[in-house]
Amino acid sequence: MKLWSCLALGCFLLGPSNAKSASGDRVLVLVPKIESAKHYSKFLESLETRGFELSVRAASNTSVALQIDGERVFDHAVLLAPAAKKFSNGLGPLDFTRFVDDGGNMVVAASSELSDFHRKLAAQFGVEFEPRSTWAIDHANYLKQNNASDHKIIAASNFALSPAILSSEFASVSVKSQAKPTVYFKGIAHKYDGENPQLVPLLTGTISTYSGRDKGEKPLEYTDTPLTGKSLGLVSAFQTRNNARVVFAGSTAMFSDALLGKRGGSNQRFIEDVSKWVMQEKSVLRETAHRHHLSATGEKPSHYRINNEIVYEIDLSVYRDDAWHPYVADDVQFEAIMLDPYIRTTLNRTDSTGSAPDTATYHGDIKLPDRYGTFTFRVNYKRTGYSNVDVKDTVAIWPLRHDGYPRFLTAAYPYYTGSFVMVIGFLALSAVWLFSDESTNKTKAGATASKEKPKGKAKHKSS
Repeated sequence: MKLWSCLALGCFLLGPSNAKSASGDRVLVLVPKIESAKHYSKFLESLETRGFELSVRAASNTSVALQIDGERVFDHAVLLAPAAKKFSNGLGPLDFTRFVDDGGNMVVAASSELSDFHRKLAAQFGVEFEPRSTWAIDHANYLKQNNASDHKIIAASNFALSPAILSSEFASVSVKSQAKPTVYFKGIAHKYDGENPQLVPLLTGTISTYSGRDKGEKPLEYTDTPLTGKSLGLVSAFQTRNNARVVFAGSTAMFSDALLGKRGGSNQRFIEDVSKWVMQEKSVLRETAHRHHLSATGEKPSHYRINNEIVYEIDLSVYRDDAWHPYVADDVQFEAIMLDPYIRTTLNRTDSTGSAPDTATYHGDIKLPDRYGTFTFRVNYKRTGYSNVDVKDTVAIWPLRHDGYPRFLTAAYPYYTGSFVMVIGFLALSAVWLFSDESTNKTKAGATASKEKPKGKAKHKSS
């Protein structure tokens, strides 16, 4: 006990200069009793080696606090006390949920004796653990030992193809490959929501894996539907919209020295990959700068005009291997939105020597829509395992000035022609009417006069 108390104090007093996490280095480790921390010495030592400040506390410790005066005391929390019905100092599931909402990262390890506290906490993230006293069992893939074999220690090898979370040793394993890495797992299974894009099942069961009770224990009731195959979750990862990360593992034993050092298993490497991801030591994306301007002048006006040609640029970096690096991808997209996207185009990476060495610049030559209003320029980049990047700019697009339109519109030529034809026709008709009317009147007047003269002479003679 004294040894682990000293270890916890020593880890807490370490300086932050060795921190390798992008979000902080303060780690709270909760165990059933302080003496039980010795069972996880390899896991805790690996965190120390990576520069974290460990504060190992018993679940009943009354000094545990996640926040003080609205600020987080710890950056990460590791819960290795699955049977604890409550934590001291009045900490409830909602307190840990608020901790995550505030940007904290969390690892929740479970067991077959999982308490309702942990079940309520997991339910907040779409994870539902199996009933109490159940185990993940596999009679085909299990740890084979000389003396005895335990079918509850399954040899899991069904990994998610997520290179942002797992290394190539796990993420690029072919289904037909014969040399698969194996992770030994002893614990409880869980259901996961496959429709939730924020939840990723990192390790699932194989076709011969199922959830049930051990021999001699009360069997499952007929109303219970046991999980089997790939629908049986063993380890799942969750990333919130604010880029906080949570990992749910159904086994505390996979973090223990007994399985981490087991020959033929890849527990050490798997736990290292998962812990690096959840504590934001890798696959952390950030936007360092973004800008847009007119392509012709390079000027950024207070507003744009319809059909303007602009240049949009954004700088992206990714954190891995204890440093920031340029993020290389071919699927970064730009959107111009006014209720609906009017423009969606893929940005190209710029090979520019003027940009910072730890960033990659993506640009696009964009012609604004022929529609005026208030638009949102947005880059909403979400990929499994990587931090979300959501950059927005509100931009006004105005119509052209009265003298900005062309003098003659090509589409209006038929109307121009019709107008001129109508004018010419009107003038021609008017001229015809005017001249033809005068000559007709003269003709009619001469005919009338010639008719009246003979009548006058006849009357004179008769008189």
